[in-house]
Amino acid sequence: MSCGTVSNALHKSRHQTTISPADLHGMWYPTVRRTLVCLSKLYRCIDRAVFQGLSQEALSACIHSLLGAADSISKNKTQVDGQLFLIKHLLILREQIAPFHTDFTIKEISLDLKKTRDAAFKILNPKTVSRFFRLNSNNALIQFLLEGTPEIREHYIDSKKDVDRHLKSACEQFIQQQTKQFIEQLEEFMTKVAALKTMATQGGPKYSLSQQPWAQPAKINDLVSSTYKTIKTKLPSTLRSMSLYLSNKDTELILFKPVRNNIQQMFQKLHALLKEEFSDEDLQIIACPSMEQVNLLLSMSK
Repeated sequence: MSCGTVSNALHKSRHQTTISPADLHGMWYPTVRRTLVCLSKLYRCIDRAVFQGLSQEALSACIHSLLGAADSISKNKTQVDGQLFLIKHLLILREQIAPFHTDFTIKEISLDLKKTRDAAFKILNPKTVSRFFRLNSNNALIQFLLEGTPEIREHYIDSKKDVDRHLKSACEQFIQQQTKQFIEQLEEFMTKVAALKTMATQGGPKYSLSQQPWAQPAKINDLVSSTYKTIKTKLPSTLRSMSLYLSNKDTELILFKPVRNNIQQMFQKLHALLKEEFSDEDLQIIACPSMEQVNLLLSMSK
């Protein structure tokens, strides 16, 4: 499931379930509450074109405020707190602006003076003085007039798409950070194995994985035991944080599903590798948790 799909599914899940205590106005970040209250009051009172401009500026300022608050929370508490705070409030923004039947896109016009600046530098160059009075196309003044004309540029700003973009990014960061927290050691191990195999296929020396100092059965046992322990001890904390900020089981399941899938896929790859490279005796020493054990451990997130 891609992060864009995750953010869309999160939005739908919140519409399909009852409003949670965390969604009450009093628990919204102040700038979110004020922005939405302001827009709801202005929506039917002013011209639509004026509302589009005001809503774009209000939402942009609100998003900027949320990003700053999330960064501050990440520094003062934990990265997970900052990410979940941002995801929660971007979801609120996204669903609350949906009823406004208006286009949140505005067009901004600006002048690009780069060509004018470059042409000015050329004409101020002492070497061009001799070309001021030439009666041909190589005249410096004529070139300045032709090449130094400012360009008019149009920029389209869509604040609704900005909300979606930041929500997708926040979900992606959360999924990557959680995946790294739980299985970073296994990822590093598998990367080493892949590098070893690549060297062998490119004409390097043949390898025996079990003979590598970092891939001894006892070493791998330490690795998988540490990973299993990390998941067992840190997963409940992550789930509590998700419940605290999101307060919606469907939303929590959708957001955590990619993390769970990443963990399961990593253990599946590890099982296939171990079966291919190690003897039954070595596998007993490694004692890698079975997929049933891994799934049972992750079942608390369901």
